[in-house]
Amino acid sequence: MAEAIVFIPQAEGEAQDNLRDFIQFAHGILGGYPEIKSWEDAPWDLTGVVSWRGRGNVRARAVFSSHDGAGRGDSDYMAQPFLDFAKAYFLYSNATSSPKTYVVRLAALRALEKALTGTHGTPNVCLATPAIFNIASGHIKERFSAGAGYRVGLALDGIGKFLVNKRLVATPFQWKSPIKRDQDRNRVGPEADRKRADKLPTEAALDALPRCFRNAETEIDILVTSAAALFCCAPERSAEVMTLPADCEVEVERDGKKMYGLRWWGAKGAPPRIKWIIPGMVQVAKEALARLRAVTDKAREIAAWYEANPDHLYLPAEAEHLRGKENLNAGELKLILGVAMQSPEILLQQNTGPLLASPKRLPKAAASFAAVEKMVLSKLPPRFPVFDEATGITYSKALMVVQKNQFHPIKGVYPSMIEAFSTNRMNFHLGSCRERSISLFARFGFKEPDGGPIELTTHQFRHWLNTMAQRGGLSQVDIAKWCDRIDIRQNQAYNHMTSHELVEMTRGITKEDPKLFGPLGELAMRSPLSRDEFMQLEFPTAHTTEIGFCVHDFTMLPCQKHRDCINCSEHVCVKGDARKTQRIMEQLEIAEEQLKRAMEATTDGYFGAGRWAEHHQATIERLRALAQVLNDPSVPVGALIRMVNPNEYSPIRMAIQERHELGDDSIASLALDFGLLKSLAGKE
Repeated sequence: MAEAIVFIPQAEGEAQDNLRDFIQFAHGILGGYPEIKSWEDAPWDLTGVVSWRGRGNVRARAVFSSHDGAGRGDSDYMAQPFLDFAKAYFLYSNATSSPKTYVVRLAALRALEKALTGTHGTPNVCLATPAIFNIASGHIKERFSAGAGYRVGLALDGIGKFLVNKRLVATPFQWKSPIKRDQDRNRVGPEADRKRADKLPTEAALDALPRCFRNAETEIDILVTSAAALFCCAPERSAEVMTLPADCEVEVERDGKKMYGLRWWGAKGAPPRIKWIIPGMVQVAKEALARLRAVTDKAREIAAWYEANPDHLYLPAEAEHLRGKENLNAGELKLILGVAMQSPEILLQQNTGPLLASPKRLPKAAASFAAVEKMVLSKLPPRFPVFDEATGITYSKALMVVQKNQFHPIKGVYPSMIEAFSTNRMNFHLGSCRERSISLFARFGFKEPDGGPIELTTHQFRHWLNTMAQRGGLSQVDIAKWCDRIDIRQNQAYNHMTSHELVEMTRGITKEDPKLFGPLGELAMRSPLSRDEFMQLEFPTAHTTEIGFCVHDFTMLPCQKHRDCINCSEHVCVKGDARKTQRIMEQLEIAEEQLKRAMEATTDGYFGAGRWAEHHQATIERLRALAQVLNDPSVPVGALIRMVNPNEYSPIRMAIQERHELGDDSIASLALDFGLLKSLAGKE
């Protein structure tokens, strides 16, 4: 048979050429990743490019696994030709946006690859269409929660725009992710209670933590409880606490008052500043920092040695005589490395290559001091001596730096090696891991009331302090500043007050407030009313307007003023609302200009201009009278101002008043109701 020839449309051929050029271009970006040796590496080691504050020496890796194989740890990778595009897009997107968000971009790429394979049998990105992206978004919804799915959907949306803008698809298209942001605003119901409980520490955790702080004796318990105490002093992010310098305390005296604060280096764009600690937590913060320094001083001493002697191995005083020795026996190795006999195998680097020497083999296997020195220096933390790239702080100045294996229950401490105490390890000891039986609370015997383990994370402290500030009535601006937020709207996501708490807070504000009077002041305190009682209320409903709020009952009759609120007796203004007061003044200026034009039109003989002049004149008089009350210092701030129009006629109000005058006479009431219905229907 003759060889089959497959026709490739011109648009698809152009997309294939552009894709090939783009992948070739991306090969040049690979040089910016020092740990990636070749394009075919699996997975890609992102050390030197991607790091997270406060997570210690955790290595970032890019695993180009398939959608179904993600997280399994096997070799189920994306198929070609999509794999080359995924790697190229990964490098390009990391270069043009924050590389720390690469995880969500990888998740979006995996979903797109699965959608292409399921539709066309081969994951060729040039064949992508809106239908393919809809299928990919469906895979994302199935795999991720609402919050995570929204972020991955945005990344998928970015991939679609990139394909179209770079002409990597045969047919251009417009597509937007259908995955909506999770609107977590419902505070009522079991689901809201569950979400709130997941983000806040439990009562058992809050009760057990100070007891653990007071009774801590071991180094790990002292470190974890002291760090937790700092989290309770201010609503800081975990990275901000884990990257604190050892010298972070500030004490000053202002206006005769002593103030105590800590130097914080903010995350997520927040500027560095001194955050003052409330008086009730000052002593706790001082004691916690003193304990932390006592536990971590030795590690800072070792770090200072390496910063001063970068090419030499730190040795404890009792092992200094071994420096430069050619053959080290097992006892001497143990003296240098500090490895306990119960520890697993240790790695020594010799001239002949790696040597795995177990404790039993150490008497028969020896190593030179130079080999041990080379091995230890290679195991120093990445980017040493820099502890935090964002602030430039070094390990010798950092607070949360410890000796390697300093708290390991089995392995011995390495006297010559250091590491950062990370957020992950902090959460591990607070019980937010699978092995909760060895958490801080388990060691002290604390449990939840139902007998379950106590689980806590560092981020829950931030949610808890935010909610406490909301309960205390702190303003939204102050809460945002306290938490180092740039956008005040982010306060909402950390406010976990229940519906009952919000109602009680409202009642507490309005119950004894003398500025709220009459039916409006009593409305918040009323229990559910009967139909007859509701009909007798003067102001049964209310809604806001540009200059105040309207108490017109729309269940009885539409607006008779056609939104002419200033001339309506059912409109109420509030003294002290600066924004709405400004709008009232602007309306006065507009009315004066309109009156001037109406007078000119009247002079020119325009039909109906005189009635407009009368209307504007009445409006100006009411606005001036209202402005006089708003600017009167004798009127308290928060007072409700209602302008009465004696010439205004309201058939409904007249009917209600007549009904009250008639009393309980049923015949008269029926006659009145019949007449009212006829009036509403426009009949005589």
